[in-house]
Amino acid sequence: MFSWINSLGIAAVMLVIMSWVISKASDKLGDVLHILGIKLRIPTSVRGATFDAISSSFPEFSTAMIAVLVYKDFTNVGVPTIAGSGIFNVLLIPMASILAFKGKNLLIKVDRKVVYRDMIFYTLSVVTLGVFTYLGSYNMISGAVLVSIYFAYIYVLYKQTKDYRASLSEKEAAVEEAEAVTLAEAEEDEEEDMSYGAILLWIAISIAIIWVSIDAVIQSATVVSTALHIPKYIVSVIIIAACTSIPDTLLSVKSAKEGDAEGAVSNAVGSNIFDICVCLGFPMFIAGNTLPANFSQNIGVLIFLIISMLTTALLLLKKDGVTKKDAFIMLAVYVVFLIYVVGVGIGVFV
Repeated sequence: MFSWINSLGIAAVMLVIMSWVISKASDKLGDVLHILGIKLRIPTSVRGATFDAISSSFPEFSTAMIAVLVYKDFTNVGVPTIAGSGIFNVLLIPMASILAFKGKNLLIKVDRKVVYRDMIFYTLSVVTLGVFTYLGSYNMISGAVLVSIYFAYIYVLYKQTKDYRASLSEKEAAVEEAEAVTLAEAEEDEEEDMSYGAILLWIAISIAIIWVSIDAVIQSATVVSTALHIPKYIVSVIIIAACTSIPDTLLSVKSAKEGDAEGAVSNAVGSNIFDICVCLGFPMFIAGNTLPANFSQNIGVLIFLIISMLTTALLLLKKDGVTKKDAFIMLAVYVVFLIYVVGVGIGVFV
C-alpha cells in the first residue's frame, strides 16, 4: 500500500504526519469506547483495564498484528516495538508529566497494594514472555498463556473493587454512592448523544485509520533503516515505539499542565500489562504458524522492561512525593537503555 514511501525525506515526513494522525484517531477511539463502556454498565475498574487499555494501546496492537500478517517479521518489528514502547511508556511518559507539572514536588497518593499488584502481574508477564523467547519460538500456546495472564489481571481488578466496596462502612458507602451517582449522571449526559450504531461506526473508522497509519509508519521506518544502514531492530525499538507512544505522551503532558499528573504517573506500570499480554499474545495466538524468537537480541530489552518498572514503581512509593529530580532519574535509565540497544544493533553487546 505504501510502496511509494521509498526515500528518506518522504519517510521522515510520513513518520511525523502519521504520528499526528494516530494521536487524533486514538483520541476518538478512546472517547467512543468510553461511552460504550458507560452504556454497557461495565464496572469502572474492568472498563479501565479493557476499553481504556484498548484505546491507548491500539497503535501498539496494530503494530504487532501488521508485523505478523503483512510484513511477516514479528521478531524484528513486533516484539521490539512493543518492548520499546513499554519502556518508553513507563519511563518517559511519567518523566514528561512530572516535568510539565507546575510545582516543585508532585505528591502522588498511591495505594501500595495497587502498585505491588501491578508489579507482580507486570513481572509475571515479562518473565513469561522471556521464557517463550528463550525456548526459541512463539506459537498459539504462548499467545494463550499471555492473554490468560491478562484475563487473570482483569479478574483480580474486579474482585478487589468488589471487596473494597463491601468493606466500606455505611457512612463511607453512602459518600461513595453519592459520588458515583454524580459521576453516573454526568456520564449519562455524555452518552445520550451517541447511539450504538454511531459508536460502532466511529470505532470502525478509528481502528481503520490507526491500522493504515501504523502500516505507513512501519514502511517509513523500514526505509529509514535501509537508507541509514540501521538494523531494523533498532528502528523498531526506538522509532516505531516512539511513534506509537507519542499520542499518550502528549495527552499526559497536557493533563499535567492542567494539574492532573497523578493518573499518568501512577498508572505507568499497569498500562503496560495490556501491551505485553494482549498486544503480543493475541498476534501469537492467531498467527497460524510458529513465529521465530531471538533470545540473544531481546533478553536485554526484557531485562530493561523490569528495570524500568522497578525504577518508576519505587519512585512512586516514596513517602515525600515525586520530585523533578526523580524525572531525570527516569530519563537517565532510558538513555542507558538507548545506549544498550544501539550497542546490540552494531554488535558491541553480543
